[in-house]
Amino acid sequence: MEAKLNSMDHYKPKNLNQIIEKLKNLQCTSILIKKLRPNNNDKNQIYIHPNPDFLNNIFDLEFSYRAPSTSKKKKGARLPIPIAKFNSFAWVNSRGQLNPVPDCKGIFYAQYPEMRLSGFKSDQGKIPGALSVQFVKEHPRISRFLLIGADSTGRAYAILTVDPDQDFINDYEKLPFAPDSRACKFIELEIAETGSERLKALLTERVAGKSIKGCRLDSDGNTLPFTGTQVHGYTLEHELGILPNASKDGDIFGIELKCFTKNKLTLFTPEPDGGLYFENFNEFMLRYGYAKEAVYRFTGLHRAGTISEKSGLSLFVLCSDKESEDDSLRDYIIHKPFKDQLKNLQVVLMDEDRVIAASWSLSRLLNNWGVKHNEVVYVPAKVSDNYEEEEKRNGFTKRVTFGSEVLWCRKSSIERMVKAIATGTIFLDPAPKYDPDNPKNNKRRSQWRVNNIYRDAVHLYEEASRVILIDTQ
Repeated sequence: MEAKLNSMDHYKPKNLNQIIEKLKNLQCTSILIKKLRPNNNDKNQIYIHPNPDFLNNIFDLEFSYRAPSTSKKKKGARLPIPIAKFNSFAWVNSRGQLNPVPDCKGIFYAQYPEMRLSGFKSDQGKIPGALSVQFVKEHPRISRFLLIGADSTGRAYAILTVDPDQDFINDYEKLPFAPDSRACKFIELEIAETGSERLKALLTERVAGKSIKGCRLDSDGNTLPFTGTQVHGYTLEHELGILPNASKDGDIFGIELKCFTKNKLTLFTPEPDGGLYFENFNEFMLRYGYAKEAVYRFTGLHRAGTISEKSGLSLFVLCSDKESEDDSLRDYIIHKPFKDQLKNLQVVLMDEDRVIAASWSLSRLLNNWGVKHNEVVYVPAKVSDNYEEEEKRNGFTKRVTFGSEVLWCRKSSIERMVKAIATGTIFLDPAPKYDPDNPKNNKRRSQWRVNNIYRDAVHLYEEASRVILIDTQ
């Protein structure tokens, strides 16, 4: 048996803590543990969880679609299949070294529903020996456990244990199952110094209660004046030493930062990936926008359950019955289990003739609301003209004053986000522009907003609290 194993197999660990420590050394904050069945190997997908939202809140995933599935066992199974590619996945070998895996992905079958993993080969084309078909055929009774840890930014680190001692199995049996699952156990870990603690210390030291010239960092770390509408956000990133980026993994320590000057704010800005807007933006703007000085604009509040006065469009959350023989859409029902309404789940704008003007698929929503939003700090600020004459002469014409407390939010989910859209807490406040004579002036802007983040945060996160950074009393 041992001859068929390799350095990527962790053979006969004495107890579970021995493996957990290896993942803690990689700064993992949570671990999924799956007891593998004999048919779990590199040729068969490994079932993990019924809900892609659960994995999306732990790991850094990028969702897309593959060709529809076919099934003789399930009705209505011809569906586009969401694929969730791990942006960072690596096997941890027995010496603690990392073997990156470029193509590991989760595949979601909404008709069951099931999320399964596949694509376990490292960039060297290797897998743990105990994950091979040959090994399983020769040793069907050998226990194997797959552990996948995640750090605060969603990077995944996998360990395969082979024939562990009885103490390991006893430790596993005592663990709780992952939410809504009987397939995987789940552990949340405490690390010596959390990203939350480090960020709180930085905010207290560099930002809280301070008045700072409006500025930004360039990609080389140089300080430049900034006077645009996002001056408060750029100035905050400057003070925390955050270089410009478009990462979905959070701004610092895996935590997303949102600086705001009004309680009404934009949460995220995903563009439609379906409907007329996606297929022909120009025609969409001509049909549903309005002309102002030869430029077409599409604006107005679009909230579920109402008709927008400006566009005449209505916002809906729709899905298909998972057991239905066709893909006909119905309204999403808030009190029904979320995992049973994932088939064809989408947010749509429709006109009075039920024509879909724009739509946002499940994959598009998952890509914009996942691990990045699992911990968010909302930082209030005020922007004013700069009163420091020397700074003004050097181009720093704005000044940003940060509050002494922040709104700290944790543990969101796509289910919470979809429910917030369906109930009208989150609404669409778009601002695209179409200039037929000057295409360079065209812009696309789909702003999903809330009216009052202090009031509405309780609907978006399990935990939302005001954290005092400095005492101003």
